[in-house]
Amino acid sequence: MTIRPVLLLPLLLAACSAGVPTGTPPGARAGTDALAQVGRWKLQSASDAQGRPIAAVLPGGRAVHSLVFTDGQLAVEGGCNHIGARYSIDRTGRLVVPQIQSTVMACMDQELMEADSAVSALLHGTSEWSIAESYPEQLSLQHTAGRRSHWVAIRPAR
Repeated sequence: MTIRPVLLLPLLLAACSAGVPTGTPPGARAGTDALAQVGRWKLQSASDAQGRPIAAVLPGGRAVHSLVFTDGQLAVEGGCNHIGARYSIDRTGRLVVPQIQSTVMACMDQELMEADSAVSALLHGTSEWSIAESYPEQLSLQHTAGRRSHWVAIRPAR
């Protein structure tokens, strides 16, 4: 049996491209930004422009808020109110959240209500962001006003 080189080329190209990782997690749509590719982030800590901890973001000293990025929308989960916004990544790669919207529900837990406001203030405006490639990933946001926050990806158990 004779194999012609012309027939081998398509087979070699198919073999070389099969199984090559794309960097996009399973279920993520092509073209989404890295924040949305990870999707869910749990707040771990925050500090003001002087580097002092913003205690209000951790009601009772515990992390309760999660940030979810999808299709140009972000949602904050775990608090008293429903909080959301549109976001974009500008030409320089910064996260831009021009306006935060929130319900105004009266919760029994005053600390949780204050945490909702503090987390909203963390996210509003323009921030530099970076993702440390660890497992789970670590997201750092540095707001132009000097505030910083640290988030950890919420990943299902392997």
